[in-house]
Amino acid sequence: MASFKRQALRATQEGLFRARRRIETLLTADPEAPRTPFVPRLKEAYESGWADCPCVFVISTGRAGSKTLTALFALSSRVLSEHEPMPRLVKSSFDAYMEGPSIATSDRWRDLVYAARDDLVCEANRKGRIYVETNNRMTYLAPVLARCFPASRFVHLHRHPYEVVRSGMRRGYYENHNWDFARVRPRAGELLAVAWDAMPRIEKCAFFWARINGEADAFLATLPESRRLSLAAEDLFAGEESTLRRLFAFVGLDLPPRDMLDDVLGEKINAAVRGSFPVPADLTEQDRAAVWGQVGPLASALGYKP
Repeated sequence: MASFKRQALRATQEGLFRARRRIETLLTADPEAPRTPFVPRLKEAYESGWADCPCVFVISTGRAGSKTLTALFALSSRVLSEHEPMPRLVKSSFDAYMEGPSIATSDRWRDLVYAARDDLVCEANRKGRIYVETNNRMTYLAPVLARCFPASRFVHLHRHPYEVVRSGMRRGYYENHNWDFARVRPRAGELLAVAWDAMPRIEKCAFFWARINGEADAFLATLPESRRLSLAAEDLFAGEESTLRRLFAFVGLDLPPRDMLDDVLGEKINAAVRGSFPVPADLTEQDRAAVWGQVGPLASALGYKP
């Protein structure tokens, strides 16, 4: 019961915070700022192949600051910022992951992405706003999103593996979490699939980090520089102006006022409030080795140290 009350309180706080952000954005927005539609109607969006419909998708494991990014982008009146819009595509995105790279050219997955997101992107664009979504489930559909929306850009948001693994362990990943049926695992035919059921949970959570970030990093490499940005959550949370300026410039936005940025960064949005697991500094050497055995090469490539 206590855990439920804490979750309810957190949800209420986040709702009030988002409402306050929207009101402040409206009050500080320039009333003379142009709001020329990027596209007049859904019909024209399809006729043009979505060529002039800007949108940004943040791909990640989750538990890496995506809600903080949602709130930061919501500071701009030129953005429609969404975290987990409906449909969330929990099972569909997992099915896409299990199918593998072939989804990039599949008409079936193209049709699903349009059915799920065409209205959201178009309605934002009709109001002269850039659509931004930080739903980590879209990570598994990134190649299809890039094909469906040629004016799309992608931010790969990643966080130190120990922090993500700790969060996953606290939340019951691969044990009793509601979405475990649709959580990444080795694909059929992979060597690790045979040993998967017997693997300790901490190694499964480490695999989760390595697989998602590995495929996100590989996907980013297929895009031109103008459409890709790799961002460490630690840099985001640190709030350095150079990092924030680079992030907003990538989307095509001016940097919001510093005090508004600091308000968001100081909130610790969606911080874990349930479960327990040692902080990274208190991990046993055995657990450190187990995690690094799964994530080592990619973590080092992304700039992380054990």
